Amino acid sequence: MSQIRPRGQKWKNRFGYVMVAGYQGHPNATRNGSILEHRLVMTQTLGRHLRATERVHHRNGDRTDNRPDNLELWDISQPPGQRVEDKVQWAIEILRQYRPEALANEPLAVGA
Repeated sequence: MSQIRPRGQKWKNRFGYVMVAGYQGHPNATRNGSILEHRLVMTQTLGRHLRATERVHHRNGDRTDNRPDNLELWDISQPPGQRVEDKVQWAIEILRQYRPEALANEPLAVGA
């Protein structure tokens, strides 16, 4: 039986990560409304929810150090296939998600 904890209550899970209770309905939370604190901090830093391919990495390796300056956003997506056209399209999609201003400054020709 899952335990209902008050919002904001923190504890360490079996992997040594800090969990925070009370986030039912948050896309990055578990079914019981708990969320990994480092994922919560990153969503607050970004001002949006994490995508399915995004992970949060602790720079110093300390799973309890969830200061924003100790966290990095990682992406685990990969292009489907190894054709140059596939890799170029994948790179354009990454730029659209994370650096759209870079696309505005550079004309991009696929297959050129």
